[in-house]
Amino acid sequence: MISCLLTSLSTLANTKQMRFNRPADTPQARYVIELMTLAYKELGYDVDIIDFNHQSALSAANNGTLDGQLGRIASISQQYQNLHQVNFSLFEFNLVLLKNCQQCTLEQLDNIAIQVGYPAAQSYLNEHPFIGDIIKVKSVTAQLNLLTQGKVQGVILLDFLLSTKHPKFNIKQFQTEVLAPIKSFHFLHSRHSALIPKLEEQLHKLNENGTIRLLRAKHNLD
Repeated sequence: MISCLLTSLSTLANTKQMRFNRPADTPQARYVIELMTLAYKELGYDVDIIDFNHQSALSAANNGTLDGQLGRIASISQQYQNLHQVNFSLFEFNLVLLKNCQQCTLEQLDNIAIQVGYPAAQSYLNEHPFIGDIIKVKSVTAQLNLLTQGKVQGVILLDFLLSTKHPKFNIKQFQTEVLAPIKSFHFLHSRHSALIPKLEEQLHKLNENGTIRLLRAKHNLD
């Protein structure tokens, strides 16, 4: 009995855990959680997903409160320098512009709404300067409300968030333009830098043995 107890305590002591914030519930998020849980398990780590304010998750990961970010765009490391990219693309999505005019370009709009907490839109605007007003809101719902009410001329959003959160939204009432295809990557705080090449190796193995293909099919990403 004492031997069993010592073995149990030893197992608990050796359990290593990586803590990440819970992303918005989308097929992409469920896929990434399952994939990264498998990859970390091979390295002897459990993945702990906690509820956390999405708007402050990047800062929390950068200061070490969280161990990293499950899936983010590559450019976040420019602002959050303690976050280091695992060089394996998890999935790709489109950054899209919904606008209320047929012939106008993004540059010709007077105002647009973007969602805070998802840096893809702001990163795009940093590279393609926009002289109009940029209204920052907390949700896709708020963006669409502003657009349908005519309070903004356009919104920039992630296509998978739109299709997941508002699958019945009639996008045909607006003009849709794909601004850029974007890849999502896993990020770790600098204190875990030694794990990066090990994770990359595991992800490549999971790709080569067909696990990733099966997971993508399971979550309808293809």
